[in-house]
Amino acid sequence: MRRFLIGLIIILSMAGCSKSTAGAIPTTSIIAGMTSTPNSTNLPAAFPSLPAVTPTSNASPTPFTQFTVKPSVENLKLRSNAGVEFPALILLQPTDVLTVLGTSPGNEWTYVKTGDGTEGWCFSQLLDSSVDLTKIPIKQPEKVIAIKGKVVDGIGLPIQGVTFTVTQTGGSDNTVTTDENGDFYYFMPDSYTGSWTVKYAAIACKSNVWQDNACATYKAGYTGGVIPLEQTVTVPQSGVLSFTWH
Repeated sequence: MRRFLIGLIIILSMAGCSKSTAGAIPTTSIIAGMTSTPNSTNLPAAFPSLPAVTPTSNASPTPFTQFTVKPSVENLKLRSNAGVEFPALILLQPTDVLTVLGTSPGNEWTYVKTGDGTEGWCFSQLLDSSVDLTKIPIKQPEKVIAIKGKVVDGIGLPIQGVTFTVTQTGGSDNTVTTDENGDFYYFMPDSYTGSWTVKYAAIACKSNVWQDNACATYKAGYTGGVIPLEQTVTVPQSGVLSFTWH
C-alpha cells in the first residue's frame, strides 16, 4: 500500500507539470487597453487617429517682368533673327527705348520690341541695361540652325568668355563667344549648308580663367589656349564641337 501511494503521488505531480493541449490560449493585446482571443470578433470602437499630412507646396516660378533698355551705340542693327547672318530690319539710336522679351541660347542676342511694335534681335553687348541680360528667360530663335560648341578645362569646368571665329569657305570671319556654361551658338538661316571653320581667337577679361580682375595672369594650372585650335564642321551640324582649355 505504501508503495502504491508513493507511485500515485509521483504520477499526479507529473500531470501537474505537463503542458495542457486543451487549455485556453492566453489573450494577446491588439490595441493598448484591449485584448482578444484568436476567435474573438470584437473590434475596437475606433482606431487611433493618424497625424494630418501637410501637402507639399509647389511654388510657381517668379513670372518674368519686362523691362526696357537702350542701344549703347549709334546705328545698332535690329536684325530679323539672332545672328549676323540675318539682315537688319532697322537701325537703332541711343535714344530708342526697347522692351526686352528674351535672350537667345548662349546669351549673345537679345529679343526686343521697339516703340512702334517692331520686334527683332540685337547684339546683347551693345545694349545699355541695368538688368543682367544673361539671367532673363530664353527665347528660341525660329527657322534657324546653329553651329554649337562647348569649352571645358581638364577637369570638366565650363570656361566662359572664349571667342572663336566662324568662317564659311571663301567667306568673311564672324565671331561667337562661350557663355557661363562654356557653350556657344552661332545661328544661321536653316537653308544654309556647306563647310565652316571654327577657330580659337581670344579670351575675354570676363572669363573665369583669370587669377584676378586685372586679366593678366591665368589661374594656377592654366597656360592659355584651347585644344584643338580649330575644327571644321559641315552644316547642318551633328553633335557638338568640343574644345578643352589648357
